Amino acid sequence: MPAENLRTKILDGAIALFIDKGIDNVTTRELTEHVGISRSHIYHYFRDWRSLRLEAVERFMQADLDAFKETIAGFAPDAALDAFITSLPATQDADWQLYNAVWTQAQHDPAYADLAMSNMNRWFSLLERLIETGIGLGLYRQVDVARTARMIGGAVNGYADILSVNPTAAGFQQAKEDLRYLVKQLLSVAE
Repeated sequence: MPAENLRTKILDGAIALFIDKGIDNVTTRELTEHVGISRSHIYHYFRDWRSLRLEAVERFMQADLDAFKETIAGFAPDAALDAFITSLPATQDADWQLYNAVWTQAQHDPAYADLAMSNMNRWFSLLERLIETGIGLGLYRQVDVARTARMIGGAVNGYADILSVNPTAAGFQQAKEDLRYLVKQLLSVAE
């Protein structure tokens, strides 16, 4: 197997295990067994376990963003924004749990903090583009685009945190309604 393919296989195996078991509950032994390689392969491709974890999480986050972009490709800005604000966890969601684990790590580790902020900034940039496009099409009123994107993104993350801890159908429905109300208040063109 070419070196880059094995490196990718290791990262993807780590991501799968992190989603399944939690980032703090996976060992190098479990990863090597899952991928079917020797432990020396891990340290051939990655300086240490921490750097592997960071790179795997970064790959996971970028793949999540890329998948969302693919989902909304061709959507009008208002439909894309609605897809963003309703992409909350309706049930226990392992992907959201992995995000939460990264946020916890970020409170104590500058490398995780940088990774978390970089990821958030990529999402905010996407929101900014959706809002700018909507303004250009006359769907939204003129606003401070960066501030509005941060406010919407922050509200979505706040509701996602709540729903990650206590995912109920009623809570999910309430979060969607609240977020749609927020977007309407921030962006709607006066009638």
